[in-house]
Amino acid sequence: MTFLFQGISSDLVPEMLGGREDPNPEIEAERPSRRQAEGRTQLELLAEQLRLDDTLSVPEKQAALARATREHTVQTAPGDVRPPLGRAERPFAVNDLGLTWMPASSVYDLAMSSGIQEASEDSGGLVLTGTAGSTYRFLVHAARMRDRWGIDLDLGLIRAGLIATSMSAGRHAFHEVTRGAQLALDGIPGHDPALDYQDNWGRYWHLHPFTEQELRDHVARDGLFPDEHARALLDTR
Repeated sequence: MTFLFQGISSDLVPEMLGGREDPNPEIEAERPSRRQAEGRTQLELLAEQLRLDDTLSVPEKQAALARATREHTVQTAPGDVRPPLGRAERPFAVNDLGLTWMPASSVYDLAMSSGIQEASEDSGGLVLTGTAGSTYRFLVHAARMRDRWGIDLDLGLIRAGLIATSMSAGRHAFHEVTRGAQLALDGIPGHDPALDYQDNWGRYWHLHPFTEQELRDHVARDGLFPDEHARALLDTR
């Protein structure tokens, strides 16, 4: 997934296939609603305060900023990262406090009055930073690779990989990834309808290529999907 992602996000694959894709108008319309997260703003203010503080040494300033930044970085233990960090990666990805990776959700958020927030609330979708434009790009070009180069790519499995990487890194919520994927699928003639996103409270029940039972056994907490947990909670009241 990382290899493919880098090939597409760097524009190498798009250029090999004839050029970049046209921007999706629905995703573009969301962009003005994305704003800098409050936590990020506070970090920038602290960094400026530390820069102007003549009472602290440079190492003390760096340590203070690192401590304040830690709560906004990915909380996974460095040893639990999969695939494991290589020796060349560790100096950039790890410090004395843990991982230095700052997810997009720590940099951006969405206004509660934004269109995607209001629409997603109605359908039960959770949002962090907006529809995943990277997922849209990824599936558009994966489909082009499949069709033009004859490569056997499973778009459903690729989407599942994007969900795994985006959610674990705090980049996007499930709803945002699958929505971005659906916008790409809508533009792919004859795509498999089994891939279509069920944008409702039962969204977690269907994730091609996995069966409902596989999702219950290996993903769903206690074998129940979120909407089932919600109904059970309501039933106890």
